[in-house]
Amino acid sequence: MTKTGMAKSLVTAALLAGVAGAYADGLYVGGALGAPDYSNQINGVGTGDGGGRGVASKLYGGYQITPNFAIEGSAFNLGRSAPMNGSARVYGLAVDAVGSVAVAPGWSLLGSAGVAEARLTTPSGHDSSPGLKAGVGVQYDLNSAMAVRVGYDRYRFANAFDNKPNVGATFVGLKLNY
Repeated sequence: MTKTGMAKSLVTAALLAGVAGAYADGLYVGGALGAPDYSNQINGVGTGDGGGRGVASKLYGGYQITPNFAIEGSAFNLGRSAPMNGSARVYGLAVDAVGSVAVAPGWSLLGSAGVAEARLTTPSGHDSSPGLKAGVGVQYDLNSAMAVRVGYDRYRFANAFDNKPNVGATFVGLKLNY
C-alpha cells in the first residue's frame, strides 16, 4: 500500500470511529467458545459423524437497530473435524441479521440468518467457499452492559472441494454492550 493509500485508509478509519462513537448506544461486541459439529466429510477427511475436535471460537460485533433486531459481523474458527485421514479446519467471516424476542425479564430467544465466506483446509489442499449461516440461541442479561449467550450456529457452504459441506458449532459466550 502506498503512503497516500495508507493515509486515506487512516482518515477513513478515523471518520468511521467518530461516527460509530456518536452512535455507540447500540454497539456491542462479544466472544464465544464452543464445540465443533462436522456432519460431513470435507475433501474425504473426517468421519462426518457430527463430531469434531478442538475448540470452536468466534468474535463478533454488532449494532442493535431496534430492541428486537440487530446486524452482526463475526470472525469464526470451527475447530477441526474428527481425525480420519487427517483433519479438516474451517474459519472465516460472516454477516448476520439477528432477531430477539424477550420471554422473561432478562431472558431472550435469538435467531440469526446471514452469509459467510470461509477457508476450508485439509491435508490434501484448501479451498474457499461462500455459504449460508443460521443460528438459534438464548441470551441472559446479567446487567445493562453484559449478557451471556448460548447458541448453535450452522453453516452450509456452497462449493468447497466440489461438495456442499455442513459445519456447525455450539457456543457459550459473553456479550458486552456500549
